[in-house]
Amino acid sequence: METPGAPPAGKTQSKPNPHAAGFQVSRYSYYALGILTLVNFLNYIDRQILPSVAPLMAADLHLTDTEIGAMEAALLLSFTVLAPLFGRLGDRYSRTKLMAAAAIIWSVATGLTGVMDHFPFLPGAIHINVPLVQFTLELSGVAVVLCLVRAIVGVGESSYSTITPSLIADYFPPERRATALGVFQAAIPMGFALGYVIGVILAHFFGWRMAFMIVGLPGLITAWFVWRLREPVRGASEHKQPGTSAAGDAAQSLAQQTKVAQESWLRTSWRILSTRDWLLSTAGYTALTFVLGAFGTWANILLVRDKGLSVTQAGITLGIVTLLAGAAGTFGGGWLADRLIMRRRNAYFLVCAASSALGIIPVFVVLSTNNPWIFIPAIFLAVLFLFINNAPFHAILINSVPPLVRATAVALNIVIIHIMGDVISRFGVGVLSDSIQAGRLSLVARIASLLGIEAQRQHLTAALLVVPISLLVSSLLFLWGAASNKTAAS
Repeated sequence: METPGAPPAGKTQSKPNPHAAGFQVSRYSYYALGILTLVNFLNYIDRQILPSVAPLMAADLHLTDTEIGAMEAALLLSFTVLAPLFGRLGDRYSRTKLMAAAAIIWSVATGLTGVMDHFPFLPGAIHINVPLVQFTLELSGVAVVLCLVRAIVGVGESSYSTITPSLIADYFPPERRATALGVFQAAIPMGFALGYVIGVILAHFFGWRMAFMIVGLPGLITAWFVWRLREPVRGASEHKQPGTSAAGDAAQSLAQQTKVAQESWLRTSWRILSTRDWLLSTAGYTALTFVLGAFGTWANILLVRDKGLSVTQAGITLGIVTLLAGAAGTFGGGWLADRLIMRRRNAYFLVCAASSALGIIPVFVVLSTNNPWIFIPAIFLAVLFLFINNAPFHAILINSVPPLVRATAVALNIVIIHIMGDVISRFGVGVLSDSIQAGRLSLVARIASLLGIEAQRQHLTAALLVVPISLLVSSLLFLWGAASNKTAAS
């Protein structure tokens, strides 16, 4: 078994050897992967139900774009702030029990979202003057309560998303890890997709309130299966070093576990932050998360408000497109990356860089045309490229740190990609949209007019012009990682 020590700063781990003696993937590992993927699938349905029915909620509760963005930001903020705590707990206590409790928390909170505006003691409205940008944040009492309950959804999702990749890494050896993580991460576009479809269908027949209550039920059931999963030994799937015995491996593993258990959180965090592959991949994925957050929150509203589709048409269209393109991109990205890594040390980074770059043109097409025969295929291509780098990125993340600190590494990654990524885009695009509508940000309006976008009328479309810029930044950062790995290999 490989000694789970920390790689030196700026160095990368050696390329996995598929012929190395070691770990055999059992049927139970695939069963566990299936359960974990199913719950992740339900997780993203619950997360996406709000953007799906947001046009109906906005009309019923008189919510502004800023307030809708604030509800999404509240979920991501709690998700992000608590990630280090759950990462630390996941490296020391039962991961399956923590994840099962998380599923219960977010499922109950999702159901409560549909009734919180009837809370008997609604708080007063909030008015906050933001300096420098001359912006006043205004949230009604209803919006404040909805932000609070969405923050509770984020508590549960934070625990599950932080801990699960480290558990999967212990079920599968390094050369199969990107594929296994690709299967798990494929639940994201599938959950996004069915979140759109299920949300609008349930809202059409039962109203948007019942939609929240119904989608929260399956998570309560599947939590029982997660609770009963067998937990593998941390680092069990790592390859043995040539010439070491099982007894020697066990002794080294025990010594390392003792050392890491006694290490402070700050020291562990610095060890992770000083690992080059982890840092560059996290930076590139932060820019991509900005894009994913903007798409997840605002795509449905964009199609209804600026592209002329009905709420039902927009939800079903996004659901079908995201399901097909997202699943194909995630599965395909993991499959492609695992095959290219045998030939090129920096293949994971190259796949990520290429997918971010290839998404720029279809995003521009979506924003600049109102013809559904053009913008719907463009959405398909954009989603396909956005999700290709999901699996290889998580493989870089997991492989760049030792087994005993993987949950903490994922937690730190979550903090960075969300605070600097989709917390900004989910909330910021709403603020930009309202500001452009109010006649501010004339420079953005002029840029939008060059692409044939009427900024005053299509203010949300104009605000979303930040998306292709972020994709370019993502691609350049992943290319930096690829160049660093190529240099290290030579």
